[in-house]
Amino acid sequence: MNKRLFSFLFALWMLFSASMALGDRVPVEKDHRYIGAMRVVNCKEYVTLREEPYKTAAALAKVPLDAVVYNCKTIREKKSFVYAEYEGHCGYILLQYLKKAPEMEPPVTSATTQKMTLDELNGNGEMILDWKDFNISVKAVREYVTEGKTRTEIMRTGCFLEGEPLWGHIETVETQNQKPMLSTFIGGTEMDPQVLICNGGFGLTMIDLLSGSEKWTVSIADCPIGDCAVTAVGDNGYMYIVGSDGNHPVAITQEGKVLWIASMDDPELYDPAAIELGEDSIRIRYRSGMEDGYLIARFDYTGDLLDTEEVHE
Repeated sequence: MNKRLFSFLFALWMLFSASMALGDRVPVEKDHRYIGAMRVVNCKEYVTLREEPYKTAAALAKVPLDAVVYNCKTIREKKSFVYAEYEGHCGYILLQYLKKAPEMEPPVTSATTQKMTLDELNGNGEMILDWKDFNISVKAVREYVTEGKTRTEIMRTGCFLEGEPLWGHIETVETQNQKPMLSTFIGGTEMDPQVLICNGGFGLTMIDLLSGSEKWTVSIADCPIGDCAVTAVGDNGYMYIVGSDGNHPVAITQEGKVLWIASMDDPELYDPAAIELGEDSIRIRYRSGMEDGYLIARFDYTGDLLDTEEVHE
């Protein structure tokens, strides 16, 4: 552990001995006006997301044909428009260019802050992260609970100083997906490590290692990480992420800025297993349904697909 981290650690232990300030997630209000995810249709190239529900209102973004907008709601002012969210923008789109896309509706997720002992964190779950540097450690456990037709995935992440809890975070998602939707990994840099919470139904959140406070969140609308993302972190803190569903690699800076989403049109590349960061390229191993091998896809550091290679074991 670097000297800066060590020198602040015990002071922060005293400062943050109470519960951490990781705010509980506010659920989307699903009243009678809530429509949910909708897909852009009936246009040549794009529709305009506007600041107000009027055709002459200022444009916020161009939403291309077949793109999906989220958290759509009807509005009283203009029945011809709906409220929608797209790539960080909140505005209004003409209803005639949208159709319901329930298959794209994000799973129900929640997040709470709760300092936990090691026994409380472990529960009946499976350890998915056990990281330690000097006398500070971060652990994460995944557990499943089924009640009737509802399957809830729970991930408990905690930070400990010499075994005593500093902060804790509990992430949950209701899903029918049999693949994990939640994961925790260590990001940042070697000199300034941070904790990343990946939720395939919500987005990617960076949590400060020392204080437990949320530094930023990138939503799935801006970052299609898919479920249970495979990750790699470069020396500069840039994160490279690819999910089982959202199989297009994504690059994100340690400040939470999406650098690029790889453009690729190869249906043979799916179910990623590992990412390797080379000097000149990013190598991603895709299982792609192969029983005796896998496919390797090489990308450059701007997100362009260079080539693919079939490997048999």
